[in-house]
Amino acid sequence: MPETLAEEHKNENRIVSAWLLYYHDRKKDYERRREVILQSSSASRISEAPGHASVSDTTGRKGDKLAELAEDAGAWLALIAEVEERLPWKMQIFLRLRREFRYARSRGRGRPAWIPHVQRHYAEEVAAVLKRSEEDVWVSRVETFGDWWKMIIEYTGRLAGKRGLLP
Repeated sequence: MPETLAEEHKNENRIVSAWLLYYHDRKKDYERRREVILQSSSASRISEAPGHASVSDTTGRKGDKLAELAEDAGAWLALIAEVEERLPWKMQIFLRLRREFRYARSRGRGRPAWIPHVQRHYAEEVAAVLKRSEEDVWVSRVETFGDWWKMIIEYTGRLAGKRGLLP
C-alpha cells in the first residue's frame, strides 16, 4: 500500500534533516571514501576466462565508483553547502548551533533539549556581532527556533526535490 502524503513528507524531511545535521560527518566520510577509491590498486588484472586475455579497466572502474559517489553523497553535500551559503547570516549561526547541539536529549515530553542551548548561544553570538547586549537580541519565543528549523528543512527539501535527490 502506498504511503500517505503526510508519511512521504515526514520521511523526506527525516532525510533532509539528517543531511543538514550530519553534514560535516558525512563530508568527512565522503572525502575518506573518495580517497580510498583514488588510492585503490591500479594494477591491471588479466581475466582468467579460457581463451580471453582481456585487461580490466581499473581506471574506468575508479571513474565509475567516483561518479557514483559524487552522484549520491556529492550532490547532497553540494546542496547542503549551497543552502547554508544562501541563508541569512543569523540563520547560518542558528544552523551551526543546531548542528552543535544535535545530541542534546530531553527527559520526557516537552521542548527539544537543543532549543535552550541554541537560544542562549544564539543570543551570545548575535549580540557579539551587533555589539549589543544579549537582552537586546534575546529570542524569548522558543517556538521560533523550531519554526526556523522547519523552514530550513523545507527550503532544503524543495531544492533536493528539484535536483532529484529525494526518493
